[in-house]
Amino acid sequence: MFLTIDLGNTNIVFGLFKGKKLVREWRFPARPLKIPKIKDKIDAIMIASVVPSLNKDLKAAVRRRFKCRVHFVSAENIPGLKVRLRNKREIGADRVVDALATYKLYGGPAVVVDFGTATTFDAVSAKGEYLGGAIAPGIVLARDVLYEQAAKLPKIKISAPKGVVGKNTEAAIRSGLVFGYVAMVEGMVGRFKRKLGKKAKVIATGGLSRLICKYTTVVDRIDLKLTLKGLRMIGEELYGRRT
Repeated sequence: MFLTIDLGNTNIVFGLFKGKKLVREWRFPARPLKIPKIKDKIDAIMIASVVPSLNKDLKAAVRRRFKCRVHFVSAENIPGLKVRLRNKREIGADRVVDALATYKLYGGPAVVVDFGTATTFDAVSAKGEYLGGAIAPGIVLARDVLYEQAAKLPKIKISAPKGVVGKNTEAAIRSGLVFGYVAMVEGMVGRFKRKLGKKAKVIATGGLSRLICKYTTVVDRIDLKLTLKGLRMIGEELYGRRT
């Protein structure tokens, strides 16, 4: 069995795969570091981390718990994906893993939109090459900055507004966050398609993807398990199929 780990700035997600089937998933805050109790024998662990300060502790913890091979995926070592950038070290592991999974599952060219701590847009060529992308503040981050930096604005729960024209401050913030990000997605996807071609598929992932994508038709598919699936594919490439 493969254990896949997606370590982000906000959360850490564990996915346990038996073959191609995701049989169990755990989600914890990234700090303090927590490892799920798993009784199954783990053959190998694949990790995509964007928090270098936690890598050493995470590697030690999972090796101690599961006593198996641990592989940290990066843009420099990812199998099956050509990264067409000069400085590969600065690219987040989750972004190249998502690009690989998107190409393997849905083909290319493609645009990957990830609604995480940051909202990222990544371009995959028709040949399965990672071409680069764009990074914007995530929705939760934007909400928190509004609350922290604007004295009269409340900290709201992110949810769908009743309409684009908010009738009070809370509704206006919801409209700005939800419809504002919808407009950004539509605009960015349009620009990416001018680069990749009109037939480029658009795949969304991340916690708030369902909320935002509900109000646009530019997204072809939502895949909330995209990163975990990509890590499983990398495990198969490196270590062969495990059951």
